[in-house]
Amino acid sequence: MMILYDIIQTLPLSLLAVMLFGRYAGVPDGKLSAYAVCTVFTLCLAALRRMKLRGRLRSIGTVSVFAAGLLLAAGEESRKQFCAAYFWVLWIFGFALAALTAAMLAEQSIWIKRASAAALLGVCIAGTVSGWRIGKAAFALICLILLIRTAEEIQRKWSKSGFPECKGHITRITPVFLVLMLTVFLLPAPEKPYDWQLAKDIWSRAAFFFTRLYGNITHSDDDYSAMGFSEDGSFSAGLRGNDAQVLSVTTDTPTVRDYKLVGCISGHFTGREWLFDTENSSRLFDTMETYCAVRKYDSAYAFDYLRKAELQCESLLYNTQYVFAPAKLRLEETKRQSKDILERNGSVQSEKVLRYRDSYTLSAYLLNRANPNLAGLLTAAGPITPSEWEQAARGESVFYQDGYTFADYQAYRSAVYETYCHPCGVSEKVGAVLEEIGSRTADRWEAARMLEAYLGRMEYSTDCGALPDSVSDPGSFLDYFLFTAQKGYCMHFATAFVLMANEMGIPCRYVQGYSVLSDGAGQFTVRQSDAHAWPEVYFDHVGWVAFEPTPGIAASTGWQIRKQDPAEAGQSIQPPETVHEPEKIDEQPADSEPERRRLNPMLFVVPVCGVIGFLILILLFSRAASRRKYRRMGFREKYRYLTQQNLRLLGYLGFRMEGEETLEEYRRRIMSSDRPDLTETLGFLSVYEAVLYSDREVTGTDILLAEHSKEVLCALAKKRKLLFRLLLIGMQ
Repeated sequence: MMILYDIIQTLPLSLLAVMLFGRYAGVPDGKLSAYAVCTVFTLCLAALRRMKLRGRLRSIGTVSVFAAGLLLAAGEESRKQFCAAYFWVLWIFGFALAALTAAMLAEQSIWIKRASAAALLGVCIAGTVSGWRIGKAAFALICLILLIRTAEEIQRKWSKSGFPECKGHITRITPVFLVLMLTVFLLPAPEKPYDWQLAKDIWSRAAFFFTRLYGNITHSDDDYSAMGFSEDGSFSAGLRGNDAQVLSVTTDTPTVRDYKLVGCISGHFTGREWLFDTENSSRLFDTMETYCAVRKYDSAYAFDYLRKAELQCESLLYNTQYVFAPAKLRLEETKRQSKDILERNGSVQSEKVLRYRDSYTLSAYLLNRANPNLAGLLTAAGPITPSEWEQAARGESVFYQDGYTFADYQAYRSAVYETYCHPCGVSEKVGAVLEEIGSRTADRWEAARMLEAYLGRMEYSTDCGALPDSVSDPGSFLDYFLFTAQKGYCMHFATAFVLMANEMGIPCRYVQGYSVLSDGAGQFTVRQSDAHAWPEVYFDHVGWVAFEPTPGIAASTGWQIRKQDPAEAGQSIQPPETVHEPEKIDEQPADSEPERRRLNPMLFVVPVCGVIGFLILILLFSRAASRRKYRRMGFREKYRYLTQQNLRLLGYLGFRMEGEETLEEYRRRIMSSDRPDLTETLGFLSVYEAVLYSDREVTGTDILLAEHSKEVLCALAKKRKLLFRLLLIGMQ
């Protein structure tokens, strides 16, 4: 009964392990041989568990010697082939051994059984909800294990009559569970799994509610610093990594990988902080100016410079009014799609506070920094005419809207120089650097690129320390950063670029926002660690263009252009032809037959001889140990041992003692039988009965009598069949 219970507890677990993890161990998929091997191993391990130590050692030793002899006789080449083809057998043995160990541990504590059942139930539920592919056979085995665990719980809790023992009860009802398992396995399953859409909707709603509540509690007010920026535009002594999600974005331009999302813009630096109080920085004027410049410069290939983009944004876990958007924002089109968006002091904001999972749509143009012809546009752009501006205004549907006339655009251009081109007054050392850069080129594009290269040679560091007290104005900041610290993070480099460009008479402004790389599929998540600062340079009649002076951070990229050089368009590089050599085929005469491999008889002789030799050694060792133990026994122990041996011999001869039979009744039954040759051997029974039920001492004469009875019974047993002779050898 106990071994059946062990098999019931172990076999489903081992088979389930093969089904779930067999593919990782190289077990042949879908072959019954693997499950047959697993079953054999499980049955053998269950039998070994219930054996006595001597029988367990004999069984393990016999199998080990046979396997070793087989491998020894097979030869090195055959061993390698066998190990390569059947190494998975060892994995299955490991699965069976692990299942037996788990079953033994479960017997020690009911909580282990409950935890394992809960884990299996959780796997089924999670797999159903998540769409995991769980085979029918594996699911049927899980059902069988859960039914057994449920029956054990019921058997444990209820007061019972009939068969109260738990293990025996489980053994008797398991056939019913097997029928249910086969029913589950044979029932047809739908091709598509149940999607649990209602449960998913409920879970999504609950998660949304609690997450939004958490965001409202933790960020009750507008918190600009919680998004990865300095609240007052000042420098921090060091930066800490924070991967908290801020924004989820989906765009219709998956080919564009690099996005810079502008948050705040400033042109006023005090020496220790930036002031975000800019009043003249209309984002739509910049967008329309760039649009006019591109169409005027190369209208046939305008797509190579600008392309429209729609960004679907969803805020994540923060409460703010800031809207982060591409620089060339189509502001009025964005307002039409998202009613609460407006522009304030150079920043795009929402009239209502954006909370968790609030969404909005941004419409913008993206500038292609990868276009090799961009430098030509920036340096050769001519003034925009009123008719060209009118065409752009009609395209943005602002022609009849106040504030976007050509006169307003002219005022905007004048304000750019007034707001973003303030020489700060620099030291002689900084002036020498700027003079050297300016002496090399009078071109604004080249000058900005030289500034990028100059600052890019410094060290990027997020642990650069606070600004010293000696830094009190823009000039002293440049002296400290360029010649003393010579390291910093993006805010330091962007600030230095803006101040140096302004000193050279180039309109430049400081921008804070996020620099993000998309996944190539049009989706990306903005995190606090993506917070970044960079400068933007104004190019006459074109607009603002971002630069990247921070070391280790690539400049904005773009997309492949359509326009190609005619000389290059007619050329194409053909890969060299690959010469395929014909496969060599081993030729074999048609009349030759493959030589049949003869079976090596040593494959049977060596293992069998090894097993026989092992059993003989075990027998000799056991007999020697038994004799030594017998010699050390006292008279009473010797007599008890001899009596047990004689009773076994009488059983071999056909007179097994019944369960309720006394020794005297047993002796009378043998004497009344047709075996008078056994009568003279039964004297030990009377003495043994007296020893058991009285204070009679065992004497040397009693020992001699019992030994004589054993010799006679052995002589009679030798006349029996071969099986009894082998059993007799094992007793001696």
